[in-house]
Amino acid sequence: MNEDAAAELQALRARACGPDADILRDPVAYDRLQELEAQLRTEQREPERSEGLAAAASEASAAASTNDPESAGTAVPGSDEPASESGARAAWSPLSRVPPPARAFWLLSVTAAATLAASVTWGLASIPVISEGSGARQIAALEPDPSTTAPSFGSTDTPPVGFQFAGYTLITAINSSDGVDSECLVVFRTEDVDDESGFPNGPTYYGCGAGAFPPTASVQIHAGSPAAALERFGDGAALQFVLEGDRVGVFVDSAPEDPVN
Repeated sequence: MNEDAAAELQALRARACGPDADILRDPVAYDRLQELEAQLRTEQREPERSEGLAAAASEASAAASTNDPESAGTAVPGSDEPASESGARAAWSPLSRVPPPARAFWLLSVTAAATLAASVTWGLASIPVISEGSGARQIAALEPDPSTTAPSFGSTDTPPVGFQFAGYTLITAINSSDGVDSECLVVFRTEDVDDESGFPNGPTYYGCGAGAFPPTASVQIHAGSPAAALERFGDGAALQFVLEGDRVGVFVDSAPEDPVN
């Protein structure tokens, strides 16, 4: 090993085990240290004798390692690291050259990271699971009905679209609140529509969308519901209307297996 390589090795060893050890944060320097260490070991193991003497020494060394159990674990000349049980030098580890205080700090860092990961996992696992959907069955997909009387709810800049289903009228609307326009779906009994104003004179049900959530409106079927809905689904059932693009999906719970069309 020439003087430049030896000086570089000395500097890298200082970065690995010196008071300001930082080689663990520099993969390139760490790889270079391993390369120079390997080069030094190779040069230290090169025989200075002739090929005949080298062969004889190799055979004698092999025989001694086999017959003398005390030879296992002896140190490699020029190194402060013990050999493995087979007689070969143990692989270089960055922690083997890190001072005890730095090594303890590294172990504490690993432990803290593991504890944090475990706490995050526990936190996510402790959130109560809420059903992602009602599991209700879809029974229809409504297309716009041109004959529907569609009064303008909310903003009048966007023309409303009307739908009809089982005695109910559904109207789209735009609601502006806090400078944000939200698309909404309004549901009411068709029989409640006033002939003059076009607006319902009875209960209305509505829901507005937000982000990825579509406008949704739900109604309970009871004695005051439209006769068509009460006859078809029965008292106590519930309908949910979901606006998706230019269609409305109809979902029902407590519906008969084969609802009347």
